[in-house]
Amino acid sequence: MSETCLICDELNGAVSVPGGHLESTNLLAVFQCPILSPVTDVFPGYLFVVPQRHVPGFADLDDTEAAAIGVAITRWSRALEAAGAEHVYVARIGHGVPHLHVHLVPRWPGTPDDVSWTDVDEWPGARRVGAAAAADFVEELRHAVADSSVNRSSDGAD
Repeated sequence: MSETCLICDELNGAVSVPGGHLESTNLLAVFQCPILSPVTDVFPGYLFVVPQRHVPGFADLDDTEAAAIGVAITRWSRALEAAGAEHVYVARIGHGVPHLHVHLVPRWPGTPDDVSWTDVDEWPGARRVGAAAAADFVEELRHAVADSSVNRSSDGAD
């Protein structure tokens, strides 16, 4: 891990994330976008999926890491939809922090149709919650993922 990387600091606990890591393995972690100064609230369900290894982009992942990231994106998108999101946007921007982090951004009911995906977390009526409520929502998502309807494998069984 890098000594000067915000994502690495979120992985190692130097920067706290509301509710802690939703998932943390030797390959990846998933967590609520943290509360960073001067912001005092968060958009609930705005998640990051990140590899544990400090790499700048998808091309730098090995096949095992790439597969794990893909499964995590799917799993946590399902959890957000189970929690009521109408849509989950998936984006990788990578300009500000050179550690791959995939954004999962929910579009919650009541978001006006004219609000772009890039603004669903910032329009005046967007859901905003404090740290405690964000941690509670993270716990709800954990329960959704524990539910077998969110975790689906392709083992061929129906």
